[in-house]
Amino acid sequence: MADDTAPDSSTTASRQKAASRKGAARPRRTRTFRRLAFLALVLGLVGMGGVWMALNTIELPSAAAPRETTFVCDNNAGPGKCTFDNSIAQLSNSEERVVVRYDELPPVIVQAVLATEDRRFFDHNGIDPAGIARAVYQGLRGSSQSKQGGSTITQQYVKNVYLTSERTYTRKLKEAVLAVKLERELDKREILTRYLNQVYFGRGAYGVEAASRAYFGIGVKNLQLYPAAYLAGLIRSPESGDAAKTPDEATRRRNSVLSAMVAEGFVDGKAADLSKQVPWVTDAAGGATVTVLPRPPKRSDFGSIRYTGVGEEFWLEQVRQSVRQKLGPGAETRGLRVYTTFDPKLQDYAVKAVNATLDQPDGPVGAMVAVDDQGRIRAMVGGRNYETDKVNLALGTAGGGSGRQPGSTFKPIALAAFVEAGYSVKSPFRAPPVTQFPNVYATPGKLWQPKNFEKEDLGVLTVEQATWKSSNTVYAALAKEVGPAKVAEMGKRLGITAPLAANYSLVLGTTEVSVLDMATVYSTFANRGVLRTPYMIKRIEDASGRVLFDGEAGRAGQQVIPREVADTVTSVLQGVLTKGTATGAAIRTLAAGKTGTTQDSKDAWFSGYTCHLTATVWMGFQQPKAMDSYKGRKVTGGSFPATIWRDFMNKATKGQSPCKYPAVNAGKNVLNQSLSAVTTVPGQSTTSSTSSTSSTSTVPGASSTTVVPTTARPVPTTARPPTTVPRPTTTVRPVPTTLAPG
Repeated sequence: MADDTAPDSSTTASRQKAASRKGAARPRRTRTFRRLAFLALVLGLVGMGGVWMALNTIELPSAAAPRETTFVCDNNAGPGKCTFDNSIAQLSNSEERVVVRYDELPPVIVQAVLATEDRRFFDHNGIDPAGIARAVYQGLRGSSQSKQGGSTITQQYVKNVYLTSERTYTRKLKEAVLAVKLERELDKREILTRYLNQVYFGRGAYGVEAASRAYFGIGVKNLQLYPAAYLAGLIRSPESGDAAKTPDEATRRRNSVLSAMVAEGFVDGKAADLSKQVPWVTDAAGGATVTVLPRPPKRSDFGSIRYTGVGEEFWLEQVRQSVRQKLGPGAETRGLRVYTTFDPKLQDYAVKAVNATLDQPDGPVGAMVAVDDQGRIRAMVGGRNYETDKVNLALGTAGGGSGRQPGSTFKPIALAAFVEAGYSVKSPFRAPPVTQFPNVYATPGKLWQPKNFEKEDLGVLTVEQATWKSSNTVYAALAKEVGPAKVAEMGKRLGITAPLAANYSLVLGTTEVSVLDMATVYSTFANRGVLRTPYMIKRIEDASGRVLFDGEAGRAGQQVIPREVADTVTSVLQGVLTKGTATGAAIRTLAAGKTGTTQDSKDAWFSGYTCHLTATVWMGFQQPKAMDSYKGRKVTGGSFPATIWRDFMNKATKGQSPCKYPAVNAGKNVLNQSLSAVTTVPGQSTTSSTSSTSSTSTVPGASSTTVVPTTARPVPTTARPPTTVPRPTTTVRPVPTTLAPG
């Protein structure tokens, strides 16, 4: 009986034939696939080779010098020695960067970056196939561990410097080609250094030096293990890894970098574990110690300022403007080294002297400029708060505001013109309460009627006595004697840059000038008639040390008035401090100076000098208004400004050799007392009880002789218009006539 399970012979045969056909077809398909794959590979290689050859014709561009932070240094920095560490300010635009050399990089930061970004950096030729494969593998695994990307450090540098961040195959191929080219031209250490100076770390910091200071407040050379690991972890995404914003993510990144450093053998596990335990904020000695600095406030116009609270902001803006004028717009943010004339000690003395006296928040403010005997501006106080005021009150219109009337501090200019004309300071003049001059103004019938402070009749005074007592009526006579044009011309010669209208009232300081202008004038007296235009920038170098500007070349000064004239003025001004309106300004060494107060005490001044240093102090409100009294005292130049000047100069001149002024000849051309500045105010009495001589005298150049009673009432005057009104240059306006003594 047949077995039902046995296969049918015909069926078996058909199966064998089918298997034979399949076996025969498989090699044919395999051969076809292999041929097609080989063809595709050949075509791909040819295509890639063609692209590579095409891209290989691209020349490696010249790398532009990275935009660096500009350092501003004080007078203590010598040539080539202005660095981040001794700078008083750093100026930058959008990038804060300080370029460092490879030998300035500590090994720990190099190791941290290599472990994180490119472990085979010193082995590959610019591209790393193994690194690309590793990145792909990690991506397929979906690993959350810190991992390297496919781009080498060289490729990252090429992308940042030569290319864009677009995600295209063409850009990636170009990046690879340029990376290989770069590796052929530069040493590995040079490429790594350039990369570490270029890469962005967040907080506006480009490069490891700026980053180290932005996050830890120290230079990169002082970095330890955990901060180096933290910075390396920021490179891929700085903002999301900032410990001040996302401490957990920052911790994860830092720890991943430390683990990578252990895996590469850069550090041992124990050191890495200790660094992983460092918190971002620790509590030490009862106070919070921040490991990573908090995020800085919104950037000011100056970048970062070193001496906060000492007033540098006011003069730093002027430094910046000066750099622009000398080297072009934007030059101040091109990695320059700017050497200034400012002395940090004197700056501190100046700010403290002003703030100690003018310490009422709603009270008047002060400004000061100190200039040495070489014309170097040593200190400048421009106001109380630059961030809120944005005006430097020491510079007048150049500081964003207006000038101020100098009052009687202008009188020494007229005195210099008087002495230069050959007149003696021993010349006697009547000093009545009020005097007048005809035809001073273009308006018919208008008279100029200057008055002494508080209507005081000072009797008969010599010119030097009139200076000590600040007699307006005597100085009006001096202006009449030498002529307003000579007074204005003398002011220009001595260093005033503001427009000066040649009218009689100029002698009483009614034209607006700056604090710097008045410091220049008095410095010229101190220098025995030599004008040395004040300056604040000594030298400008680029980042390589090449000198771009030499501010001290050709500064010998110019003899603008004879020595004898300057010495005579100095001799007279010494008496102001010893027996005149400024006894409160007397200091331990011989000095000279003059007070000034405008109508209603809107402005109060003191300007004075030794043979080494000149300082001018101004006091008032930013928007001019009367200062009737302050702290219970009447405001004059001899009060608070003199106090500020004394406090500053006592410290600033400590240790300096005492000044020895030459003996002067008061002059032989003594004007007769009959050349008095006394004329009548129409309709008033003609008696005077204080003069020991005749009560009437002749006005120089006038056609008649008249007198004014000591009881003459002040004539109403017109106050100075607001500072927003343009200063007249050709049309004379009514001016105040009652000024305080100094």
